[in-house]
Amino acid sequence: VTPARQALVPLLWVFLAGGLGATLRVSLGGLIDARWSERFPYVGTLVVNLLGCFAIGLAAVAIPAGTVRTAVVGGLLGGFTTYSAFALFSYELLRDERIGVLALQLGLHLVLGIVCAAGGMALGRVAFGAAGG
Repeated sequence: VTPARQALVPLLWVFLAGGLGATLRVSLGGLIDARWSERFPYVGTLVVNLLGCFAIGLAAVAIPAGTVRTAVVGGLLGGFTTYSAFALFSYELLRDERIGVLALQLGLHLVLGIVCAAGGMALGRVAFGAAGG
């Protein structure tokens, strides 16, 4: 195996996992928004971001460095989380002068995202006996 081919293998896994993550994000976010977004705009994005934060905390502890971790963290979870969409939705709320909803969205994403990442790491330490991150 040539060095160039060897270097492409992790990128191929990131590509495939990223497509799966993006598909899961759109599907789950859409299902949640269809049910709840009238009461709480973009709640699907919030839920996906929180799940992604929790999962990345868990992965940081559970998966050792290498191709699998790169595919899961950079691909699957990179495709799954939606911070670019979050930024756009936040701008739209600001533009529409929905400051209260914007403040709530910002606070929940930031605070609960940190809590979920820490929770994922704690669970990973218990489940996998790892001391990582």
